[in-house]
Amino acid sequence: MPDVISLTATRSGRLDAALAQLRDIPSRVIPYAASTALNRVGPAARKDLQAEMPRVFDRPNAYTLNSIRVIPATVDNLTVRIAVKDDATNNGTRPEDYLLPNVFGGGRNEKRFERNLRYAGILREGWRAIPASGAKLDAFGNVPRGELQRILTALRASFDRYQNRTDSARSRRNARNAPYFVGGLPRVSIVGGEQRVTPGSLQPGIYRRDGRGVKPVFIFTPKQPQYRQRLDFERTVERRADADFVPEFVRAAEDIISRRR
Repeated sequence: MPDVISLTATRSGRLDAALAQLRDIPSRVIPYAASTALNRVGPAARKDLQAEMPRVFDRPNAYTLNSIRVIPATVDNLTVRIAVKDDATNNGTRPEDYLLPNVFGGGRNEKRFERNLRYAGILREGWRAIPASGAKLDAFGNVPRGELQRILTALRASFDRYQNRTDSARSRRNARNAPYFVGGLPRVSIVGGEQRVTPGSLQPGIYRRDGRGVKPVFIFTPKQPQYRQRLDFERTVERRADADFVPEFVRAAEDIISRRR
């Protein structure tokens, strides 16, 4: 799981500032108070990040809002880690694949949908699939997972290998009759013992049959989508730590001392 930021008790002189608020604090209390303070700051910073997301992103869904994980500090390790989740529910897109580029800037990582297309030999290495004008989008501007699954099943590149089925006549017939198909890829043929490559008439991508016409659902591009930094993760977390660590340390230390009297 990649860290976005790790807060330590000694960072920016916070522990010294906290100790200056208390007189004659027993040394044995310090690690307990520090870990408690860090573990109160971490979840509060996570809420700040969740509140910031709707301001910098376009209608983030619950999956994105819940993509931040807090790994607590311990008495032996006075560091609280605030990280982007690197796993996904139901084999979907991992939050780190699309959220980290919005935190640090740079190119978007390959999504699970694209990996399935690549494994099936449909999408070239390093290429990306970009939603096109014919894509069905949900209220958050994303292609719904169910629609992605239908596309992959039609293309025999499903998340679920059991949905790809076999090369039975029925399976091939269903694939031919599916509304989705891959278009625009070059065709390779052997003519007179020589290999001949015929470019496709469409832009490479995934299309949906619509009456007598077709609509582009995804367009394939060799250009990796680039993101600018939109979520100032570190500043948001540090601001919360600057505001809360010292008073939380003092409160935790006083509670510990009062219980031991």
